[in-house]
Amino acid sequence: MALLISQLIEPVTQVEPISQHIGTFTSPVRLPVVLNILIGVGAVAASMERALRLRFGWLLDGKSG
Repeated sequence: MALLISQLIEPVTQVEPISQHIGTFTSPVRLPVVLNILIGVGAVAASMERALRLRFGWLLDGKSG
């Protein structure tokens, strides 16, 4: 999530009115397009697996009992 946010903020801050008010942001991480696509596909697959199984997980769903 942090990787996605840092990569999305950079082009948004390049817009002239935004860069004049808050400045520009340069992402510290630059990934190739193929790696970005693989990360996205992995995130989609993980969220689909989680949604389709509908199982309880103590880490994601909070404490039990």
